[in-house]
Amino acid sequence: MRSCPVLSAFSFLASLSGCGPVESESSIPAQARDCPTLFGEDLTETRAVDIGDASSGTFVPYADGAGVRLILGNQGSMMITPWVQVEALPGDAEETCHVVRLANRFEGPLADDPSGLASAQFNVQFINTGSFLVSDGAFYHPFAWDRATLEGQDLELTVTVRGDGYEGTKRVRIVLE
Repeated sequence: MRSCPVLSAFSFLASLSGCGPVESESSIPAQARDCPTLFGEDLTETRAVDIGDASSGTFVPYADGAGVRLILGNQGSMMITPWVQVEALPGDAEETCHVVRLANRFEGPLADDPSGLASAQFNVQFINTGSFLVSDGAFYHPFAWDRATLEGQDLELTVTVRGDGYEGTKRVRIVLE
């Protein structure tokens, strides 16, 4: 029991020195789980793909021109946290692994900035919901700039999903908020 006053004193001193807890964004969604991709390169089918938000429990696709909220990540980078869904077909497993690539194309002053993340690729788990395979969490998609630089920026976000024998791509224009 003696550690409580010491911990309180330490917390108080740390907050005075600027080393205390950092205020974080509210409710960073759970990150999609990694998994091994074990499928061939023969992509003979195309499936519908969408990108959006499912943090409420229901997938809502991003609409062209819609605002997407920036989140301050745990490591200090501003990011967006999209979810991805793929058209499900009869015979798809309850859990599948996909290769997902997110690519950015900024308009305006950030378009030619070499410090920006141009794309990221993930191997992630998807859950079969009947009509769709949905990523089992959000993609942490960070940017190199601070909130003030990113707010109001137009971004063309392209998602490409590869699964066992199929691929799909979706492009959407969003505005970072």
